[in-house]
Amino acid sequence: MPIRWKIFRLICIVQILVASVNLLEALANLFLHLSFVSIVGLVLFVAIMLLCILGINLVNHNYPEEPVQDRQKKAFNRLFLLNFLFLAFLFGFVFREYREIRDFTIMTGKDFPDLPFSLFIMLIVYVWMLIFQLVILYGLYRLRLELFANFMKRKFEFENK
Repeated sequence: MPIRWKIFRLICIVQILVASVNLLEALANLFLHLSFVSIVGLVLFVAIMLLCILGINLVNHNYPEEPVQDRQKKAFNRLFLLNFLFLAFLFGFVFREYREIRDFTIMTGKDFPDLPFSLFIMLIVYVWMLIFQLVILYGLYRLRLELFANFMKRKFEFENK
């Protein structure tokens, strides 16, 4: 297995861990005060985790030449589309954290460099989640193309022999 798919699998595992922590936070917020943001966060982080699990399964079971078919294809298409749409909400979480930090700087009169690092942790987490999610979506797209190409190459090599 090429190193790019090993790195992809590692990124998926890290994304699952970070999404599970955020999922627990969203679940706690849901019980503390029911809001649209907590419900969206809950669904978003579950969808992220499911897509990462699907990505790991594809790399482990389908690579190098087993194409995505039937139920797996249906689940792939739905999760891929759902996560692609949820990118907007992930961007929203990043902007919300940035706005909270900016409002804090206005209230205290301090500049960004003067703020403690602990205020930036969630912003950094959401930015990395966004970057990893983009990498995972692109990786899944490339993986599916590569699986199909390898399958077709194997199929035609077999017919030519």
